[in-house]
Amino acid sequence: MSWRPGLLGDAGPGRRGTAGLLRVLAAYRLPYALSVLFGVLNQGAGIAALTLGGYLVGLALTGTPASRLWPLAVLTVALMVVQALANWLEAWISHELSFRLLAEVRYWLYRAFERIAPGGLVTRRTGDLAAIALRDAENLEIFYAHTSIYIAVALILPPVALVALAVVAWPLAAVLAPWLLLVATVPFALRRRHAAHGRRVRDLRALVGTRMLDLVQGLREVLTFGRDEDTRTELTQASADLAEAQRRQAVRGGLEQAVCATLTGAGTVSVLATAVWHRVEVPILVAATVFAGQSFTPLLTLLKVTRIWGLTSSSADRVFDLLEEPAVVDDSGTRDAPDTACSVTIDRVWFRYGEDEAWVLRGADLTVPAGSTVALVGATGAGKSTMAGLLLRAFDPQRGVVRVNGVDIREYRLEALLRLVAYVPQDVFLLHDTLRENLLLAAPDASDAALDEVTAAAQLRPVLRRLPDGLDTIVGERGARLSGGERQRVALARALLRDAPILVLDESSSQLDVLSEREIGTAVDQLRSGRTTLVIAHRLATIRTADLVALLQDGQVVDIAPHEVLIERCAGYAALIASQRDADALMAAAPSGKPSPSPEGR
Repeated sequence: MSWRPGLLGDAGPGRRGTAGLLRVLAAYRLPYALSVLFGVLNQGAGIAALTLGGYLVGLALTGTPASRLWPLAVLTVALMVVQALANWLEAWISHELSFRLLAEVRYWLYRAFERIAPGGLVTRRTGDLAAIALRDAENLEIFYAHTSIYIAVALILPPVALVALAVVAWPLAAVLAPWLLLVATVPFALRRRHAAHGRRVRDLRALVGTRMLDLVQGLREVLTFGRDEDTRTELTQASADLAEAQRRQAVRGGLEQAVCATLTGAGTVSVLATAVWHRVEVPILVAATVFAGQSFTPLLTLLKVTRIWGLTSSSADRVFDLLEEPAVVDDSGTRDAPDTACSVTIDRVWFRYGEDEAWVLRGADLTVPAGSTVALVGATGAGKSTMAGLLLRAFDPQRGVVRVNGVDIREYRLEALLRLVAYVPQDVFLLHDTLRENLLLAAPDASDAALDEVTAAAQLRPVLRRLPDGLDTIVGERGARLSGGERQRVALARALLRDAPILVLDESSSQLDVLSEREIGTAVDQLRSGRTTLVIAHRLATIRTADLVALLQDGQVVDIAPHEVLIERCAGYAALIASQRDADALMAAAPSGKPSPSPEGR
């Protein structure tokens, strides 16, 4: 059975924990049934071979002629061959099954990230998400490749073994049954401790991984502020806590193993004593004793994997909790995106990020006519970036409506809405890939001529001349080989390549010096031409070029007009512009007049 993405649909299994794990297996009934079949043959043939070997030893001790022993010896060897073949087939099919299922789970996780992003990921730590997608998902392999199969084998073989022993000597089966039942109950009796230890180990692993990732990503800041010793102490303590939790888990596992070994030995001795008491013939006595000891094999094999069942089930809970997390916005719209210039209206919108948090927008109203540019200005926290996020449907407002061309954006298909908007963020993210691939995120089918055009318009050609392989240079994680200003030029080039009717510029020149800002002014003008543009701006040069300026205070648009009009009639805006003039003057007077050099140029 070949794997294909989304075999169970994009939504995943729809249940959490063990129920979700079992629901996944239901879609792969055939390979799972084959794995169980070969698991039963593997352990069953092993038990039969050893039992027959014991019977041969008993016959030999009683002086049975060799002519009678040879056929049984050949049968023993044949059973061993069957066991080896079944062992190979079980391992092959069960692991292929588990890897298919892990591929399915990873596919669901990607769809989950896609469904709840970006709003649903804002409060989550990157390291924690990485732990779910990698370590927790990998932990499910234990259940799919081993636990689920050994559970079925343990349910089948011991009862069959008891029936077989009862046919030969029912008193021996009666003595063996209670011991088998006791061994079978040990994992279930300690189930709560399994879960508690598993959660503790899982949580501490996630904490160590998250702190390590934070350290790697923030190493420069940690060293700059001299916090390396404190950070090392925190990481060491987290590692020590994890080691202690793993030690406790290992102690509990060792205790389980010791208890079950004791019960297995007691059961085997009980069968031997009963056989002696009933004066069973020597060959049957030896065979029954070996058979009794081997009857515990399926249960002991299951015990080996259930010792860490708490970790597996806890990982499953984290994976399925994420898979079941609802989308932040409901993608139930049916409208396609218009292919003409679009107006944007924010109509009496109220929004806050959490029920216990303050309102960020309080009945905000704003209209951006089609093809015009509106600059949003105001103090930090006034709600400028929140407006942009609502237009991109990172969130939906609690009250009010955001409209494009007079239509509630919730009526558009989310994919269609996002095609309408080209977004240039303040903090530009670049993949650890070539500059070419980072540009092609905006338009995967763009030609080399189109790339050449946008790199020229965004003033990227000087950057390309510096890079050793031009567009095919690996830019490093988050674009580490480029300066902040160079990354913003890449973002502008991507927006040009996107060629969407609505443009959102979020402080797109914040990391450029005055000279660089003038150099790419033409690119920004070209980018805005014919597009409906929403500019989040502090720089005076950017504000002046807008058709309208909207002043935000305390989550409301308190005034909107052209720059010259607004500065005359609004004292708050005049004060804001005055402070920005002072900041621009200081920047223009800076000795270097250039942006911070890139890492390569240092």
